[in-house]
Amino acid sequence: MAEEIRSIEDREARIKEIDQRLAELDEQYENEQMPDHVRDEWNSINAERDEHASTVAELRARKERLAGIAATGRGMERAPVDTPAFVRQRSDDEVYDLAAARFQSRSDEEYRERLHGNAMRIVERSTFPGQSRERCQARAAELLDTVDDMRGTLARRIITTGNPVYERAFGKAVISRSTNGLSHEEQRALSLGSDPDGGYAVPYQLDPTVILTDDGSINPLRQISRVERIVGKEWQGLTSEGVVATRTPEVAEATDDSPEFEQPTVRPSAVHVFVPFSMDLDQDWPRLRSELARMFGEAKDNEEAVSFISGNGSLISGGGHNPEGIVAGLPAGSVVDDGAGFTSQTLYDMETGDDGLGARWRARARWLANRAIYNLVRQFADSDGPDLWVRLGAGLPPELIGYPAHEASQMSATPAGRYLVFGDFQQYLIVDRVGMTVELVPHVFGASRRMPTGQRGIYARWRNTTKILVPSAFRVAAATS
Repeated sequence: MAEEIRSIEDREARIKEIDQRLAELDEQYENEQMPDHVRDEWNSINAERDEHASTVAELRARKERLAGIAATGRGMERAPVDTPAFVRQRSDDEVYDLAAARFQSRSDEEYRERLHGNAMRIVERSTFPGQSRERCQARAAELLDTVDDMRGTLARRIITTGNPVYERAFGKAVISRSTNGLSHEEQRALSLGSDPDGGYAVPYQLDPTVILTDDGSINPLRQISRVERIVGKEWQGLTSEGVVATRTPEVAEATDDSPEFEQPTVRPSAVHVFVPFSMDLDQDWPRLRSELARMFGEAKDNEEAVSFISGNGSLISGGGHNPEGIVAGLPAGSVVDDGAGFTSQTLYDMETGDDGLGARWRARARWLANRAIYNLVRQFADSDGPDLWVRLGAGLPPELIGYPAHEASQMSATPAGRYLVFGDFQQYLIVDRVGMTVELVPHVFGASRRMPTGQRGIYARWRNTTKILVPSAFRVAAATS
């Protein structure tokens, strides 16, 4: 149970929290009516704020009155307060004060700049379990510069969840799978990171949607594809099959070379994972912190290694779509029949055959297949299989007939169905919505749903999806016979 608010300082801190929440609600429902439950919250916390403000004013007036009486009783006049001879330095804690940042800003632009400055100060002093500090700091700075919106959504998330009080409260809640026992300060900090859809924001240092694990450690698609990160609900883009440039005389009517554009809209869908723990778990937060970062990152990598390859793009009940996998999502027009079987001719047919990849896409084309398929290439009998390969320096993928070749373990290991992709992977889009949330499950029940199993758990959610922007930028070899 939260501690009762008693002191002036407690009430003023609560007023700051309410001001921040009011600003968030106003931004979330800008230029539209609030739903009934949100309007109820708005009215409720406004009434609470007025009550606290009125009480603070009365308490301060009473203290001033008593101070004046005491001074008169001593036969003294209260001297006016002089301006201090020094300027107080900015406290380290002020970088976590969102309400202060708002009140000190004269415009929305200045507010956003102040949020970004505070967020960067937090990033510079943070540690990242199991990750390179310099790499993670560079990634966070890049996201703040290129992904954050005009409202400073990402900066606010870093400020809120990067607060040591928030991480301490989050750690206690995770270990006990409950918010019981948190101090009043910890309860307040954790409430600022609560998600409207339920759960608590993961401290950004542990969040794989903010601080990515090593790209391509399991799934190379993150290395070679177009990756867009958003803080809003959807990504809006612009694609075209081609833009034509023509030369013209000095004075001449312009020609109509306008291409046909498509404006795809991609809305990330939810991904979730459940992590059960024994109720007898005896582990301190620093060790569990590193373990959670590893588990979240591995779970995310493993799920993407499958869905980014074989996702069917179908509508999910309740909203959103499954990812459009680079193998399953290609239309029939991108399929190259391997004819009599998988031979070196299949490779050349995919490159420059009658149904091969267009010249526009070959400049950045790459291969994607299971390692077993590449091993078959080395064993081709109708040509010197190994000569089709070019081995490059350490850290670089080998080249197959002059194009980089990447391994995807979740693709078919045999030349059956769709087993080999060739194309420009900048036309394959991965959209990440920044931010992971968790909910605490105090008891896990068995199959009967009647008796607990002696376990508790953490339920984590994040959002992403994929889309093939230009299907003609790819060819996929398939055994259709």
